[in-house]
Amino acid sequence: MHRRGSYVRNATDAVDRECDHCEWYGVASSYPKLIKRYQDHLRDEHPRVWLRS
Repeated sequence: MHRRGSYVRNATDAVDRECDHCEWYGVASSYPKLIKRYQDHLRDEHPRVWLRS
């Protein structure tokens, strides 16, 4: 099961997120892992947006 932007509840759940600025899409097994990936993406691809977040 995918949970959009929330914590996973068991080992078979995953969380996902899209970028508001491009076609990037990420899936992870935990919310903290997903946020790290998203922040890394913003920093690398959209540095001005990343600075404001």
